[in-house]
Amino acid sequence: MAQEIKMVYDTVKQGLSQLKNSAELKSSLPGHLSGRNHLNVVKSIEQLNKDIKELTEAYASVLAKHIAQTESAVNAMKETDENISSSMK
Repeated sequence: MAQEIKMVYDTVKQGLSQLKNSAELKSSLPGHLSGRNHLNVVKSIEQLNKDIKELTEAYASVLAKHIAQTESAVNAMKETDENISSSMK
């Protein structure tokens, strides 16, 4: 039994655009808490904040690459659909 898979390209592109806009992640964690405080826990929190910021930046970079790859795949599918459609006429 053959089933048709229909992709609404405008909806996909709109979803990718929304994802791209929301993918601009910025860490709002403070960089330095210590000031004159020399407690080890403050140093640990600062290191954790730094690590979270680095992970957030790495995640945003990977997400941007995945969005670009998805856009490319969608464009390729659309082009293939158009080529097949025109060859069937």
